[in-house]
Amino acid sequence: MKSNNSCGKSFEVLGQVLNCLEACRQTVSCDGEEFTGPEYRSHLINKICSVRWPQNNILHIGQMFQDITVSQSEMAFFIEKICSSLSLVKFDVVPQIVHLLLLSAAKGHHKKVVFELTSNFNDMEEKEQNDQEEMKRDVESERSQAEGTSLLHISFAVKHDLELGKAINQHIKSSKKLTPFTLGLGLSLTQHDRFSEQVLSCLKGGVSRALRGSKLWAASKFIHGVVDESKEVKQLLEVVLRKSNNGWDYVTEGLIKLGFILLDSSGSESDVGVFILEECYKLHVHCRSSVMTDLLHRIVTSSPLTSGTLHSLLLARISRRSVQLLLSQSNMLKDNLSNVPMIPLKNASCVLRAVVPVMRYDTSLRDAAILTFRKSLFSKNPDSRRIAVFGLTEMMKKFKVGENYSQSSQLSCSQVQVHLMVTDDINEAVCTEILLLLKRGLTQQGSVRSDIYNRLASILRSNSKLYPMILQLLEERLVAVTEQDPGILPPIKLGNCIAVLPDQSVLREPVMDLLRATFTCCALVRPREPDDVMKLDELLTSVTLRSTKCDLEDWDLDKGAEFSNTGVGSRNSVTALSLTAILEVLLENELNSGKGTTESGERFKKLFRSMYSVQEILSEKQGGGRGKKSKTTLSHFSLEAVDMLLDYLIVNDMTEHEEFVGNLKTVTNLLTWTLGLLSDHLKKIISDDEEEDNKNQVYTLGSITKSLLCHLSRDKSLFREQAASLLDKSIRVVNSSHMDKLEEYCETSTGSSEITSLRDKITPLFHKAVIAEDFTEAQHLLSAMDVLYNMCGTQSSLEDILLKLLDNPSLTSGFSKDVVSILFSSLRRSSDKLDIQLALARDILAEMGDIETEDEESMIDEVKYKLVSENSAGKLLSVLLTSVDSVLSDIEWGIQQGKSGDDQSDLLCQYLMQVATVLSVCLTCKSPHSSSTTDLLSRTTKKFYNTFTLQIKRESSHNNGILKSLEKLAKLVGTSTNQKLYSFLIYLEQPLSENIGTAQNAATIRKQAVSVPGLIYAVEQCERNLIILSKKTKTDLMEHFKRSPARDFKVNMKVLEEKFTKVEEDGEDTEKPKKKRKRGKNKENDD
Repeated sequence: MKSNNSCGKSFEVLGQVLNCLEACRQTVSCDGEEFTGPEYRSHLINKICSVRWPQNNILHIGQMFQDITVSQSEMAFFIEKICSSLSLVKFDVVPQIVHLLLLSAAKGHHKKVVFELTSNFNDMEEKEQNDQEEMKRDVESERSQAEGTSLLHISFAVKHDLELGKAINQHIKSSKKLTPFTLGLGLSLTQHDRFSEQVLSCLKGGVSRALRGSKLWAASKFIHGVVDESKEVKQLLEVVLRKSNNGWDYVTEGLIKLGFILLDSSGSESDVGVFILEECYKLHVHCRSSVMTDLLHRIVTSSPLTSGTLHSLLLARISRRSVQLLLSQSNMLKDNLSNVPMIPLKNASCVLRAVVPVMRYDTSLRDAAILTFRKSLFSKNPDSRRIAVFGLTEMMKKFKVGENYSQSSQLSCSQVQVHLMVTDDINEAVCTEILLLLKRGLTQQGSVRSDIYNRLASILRSNSKLYPMILQLLEERLVAVTEQDPGILPPIKLGNCIAVLPDQSVLREPVMDLLRATFTCCALVRPREPDDVMKLDELLTSVTLRSTKCDLEDWDLDKGAEFSNTGVGSRNSVTALSLTAILEVLLENELNSGKGTTESGERFKKLFRSMYSVQEILSEKQGGGRGKKSKTTLSHFSLEAVDMLLDYLIVNDMTEHEEFVGNLKTVTNLLTWTLGLLSDHLKKIISDDEEEDNKNQVYTLGSITKSLLCHLSRDKSLFREQAASLLDKSIRVVNSSHMDKLEEYCETSTGSSEITSLRDKITPLFHKAVIAEDFTEAQHLLSAMDVLYNMCGTQSSLEDILLKLLDNPSLTSGFSKDVVSILFSSLRRSSDKLDIQLALARDILAEMGDIETEDEESMIDEVKYKLVSENSAGKLLSVLLTSVDSVLSDIEWGIQQGKSGDDQSDLLCQYLMQVATVLSVCLTCKSPHSSSTTDLLSRTTKKFYNTFTLQIKRESSHNNGILKSLEKLAKLVGTSTNQKLYSFLIYLEQPLSENIGTAQNAATIRKQAVSVPGLIYAVEQCERNLIILSKKTKTDLMEHFKRSPARDFKVNMKVLEEKFTKVEEDGEDTEKPKKKRKRGKNKENDD
């Protein structure tokens, strides 16, 4: 078949000839053979599809095939041939060929067309990725346009052919992995209401599978041999998003729908949804309105139970990327602004952080916001008031005042003009009006006042020229709650700050927050304007000095009084908690401004003793006794102050503060209290998704880590276990929240920016703790090492350390469990062998005993790992089974998503054989019937048989004969695992024949009533599929399996007779008292 520019007419004639041959009954001689007309026609079609088609003839041949009548097999051959030619034609011809294929699909080849199209487009994508970058840039745009037009043709074809839509949906659902074209094909189908929900559900499932596949690829080496490495989900979506702006316009609406579905999900899928919507909002101007409408609707309708935090964070990310993007939606933002005070506080804060920057460029939005916040500040809902405070303070941070700001501004201004364009004068007027509103807000309840005080310092950091008004406000409030006469004790009118209600007492004026705000603001202003803070400094110094002279009685705190949540006890509790917080603030200020002098050290000691005494009273009264910690709010002693105090107490490399440090070290319980505060702060950081002012958090955590390392490196130091636990938590906080600042953390903690430096400092401490048999400390250090070695990618070094510990017989059961658990996780990432698991299983069997024999002399005498002991065997078996469960998950994923071929099937069977060997040993371990380990063993065994069934079905779908490895696996399961399983099931029945009726057996029966039937059913399904495969391959795979009729149960007549006899005797014994009671009743009735 030769190329000819004028061959279009020729192919039309050829098509007519082929149609005529269908009706021709005469014989034709060709190539030495004779054919009838239809036979010769089929011969010609076969020959046409067998030769190579010239590039400029492909379209003409395709059009010819639409005009002739062909059989189903001939049409399938043609579809396969023309799809393979897609890569040969120019990109502008591809949509025309796709159109021809869609016409062919309507003749009953929907699945074939969809499969061939997606396969060839995916191959073209993969080939382009392997080409050079220069070539990619040249062809990517053209190919993207061709693919986009093809997707448009397919979408229009689905409108007229619903079977095509069903075929596409089924193809996406059965695809093992997502590709850009498959994803685009599904997204284009979302335009049709009939398929939108189904396809989006399939795409969501595909994203979930891709995320799980990436996770398993990183966690298991075995997966690398059976599953192809695929793109990260975000990389895949980046391709689709890029093409959606270059020819794939038809998928944009589907992308937005998919983004919101993923955003409403949980886990890593929601992060993908955030990514999709953020990029769509950035790339597609015409979609911004719909994205913002749906996003704001979800935010406004969110509730504390169905939190819209991610939606609010998405809005904040869009604003953070570019405020200009939100300017076009300012009217929509203004319409929804009135709903913000009614949503949860956390979500509202995210929304306001996103919206407030836009107010600087849109005066109408700014005016609407001020009006909304003014109303909300006096709402009946306390959270609405707090939201109003947050919004107003955020505005003060963004509307910065210029250098020409008049420092004589007073808060007594009655009217300010703010409804003008943004200038320095207008910003000053806006800030003045807001401060007036905040001053009125200080008449609200304590939570609102606390929010105002806590945000004044952040306002001053962002808008430093506002300090005169802020200092004036703080001074007025401080004068109102303190005694001005220096001879009056106590210095704070704490009684006036507490409101007594009929049923309880509440803190009306949060003095501790007022003091903290004053200390912080004075520290910010003092370097620039020392004279302006002189009066406040004198007042604060007087409060601190007088507080050191106060006894508990001066604060109206009676040790013998009642401390409860109601009545008089409620007032005492509120007073004690407030006093503790006040003293903590004074302590922190003494650390920051005391300059390390001897006098400062003495003041710190006195304040701490008073504060600790109050805490002891609260612990005794509310916690149930001394030493028990009461449930109180988070300490007002900040994380930075904890860092500074640890530096003084542990590191102590400042010689100029020797006397101050000496005073601190004489304070009893100071280090214990400091470590406790650090633990509370770390818990709060871990539990909170968002930290407002965490710019210096990484540096603080690094400094704390340095202090903890210094403490652990010293011999005979106290509280080592607690310090090791806090070190582990600090590292995990950085690993989860601050990986982008890892170098800064390492630099601060070790002096080197390399993570290996921190790893190398902790490893010797771990060895030291193991030698000293401080296993609780070693347990926390090992947890930290697991994170660090994983960061460094040096798991093999950690494995060597852990393997040596397996020969240590002195380890506690808890520490042994952690050692083995981390070792198995590491081995899963680095090896596809289960040799260590098998050896450990045998050691556990030797320690726990064999259910099949009572002869102790016949038990295994040789133990490979001395780690296994009587106390640890049960826990180690649980860890081992959990590891086997993870391995089975890997195999299951490999079966479902793996590459086809005998090599991969052979690997899967070999790995299953290793699991079967380990399980056979575990099934013979004599674990207690009522333990969770026995139930876990049942579930793991059930999962093994389910996974084995999947592998059998995989082999049944292939027609390449039976694999030798599968025969070996079936033989192993039949001769070993099945036999051990039957013994295990009989062993489970033993407590039922010994102590019927006990509560422990009742719980065991309930567990077994769920697990045992499911396990037996899994075995039956496995054997059923083995029988089917045996018939198909004519190989007896059931040769070594015990037949099922005698497997489920066996009636032991001797035991049954004994039970019947016992029941009859018990019935006779209980019958006599009943008769006596009956006679008694009759006698009474006769009387």
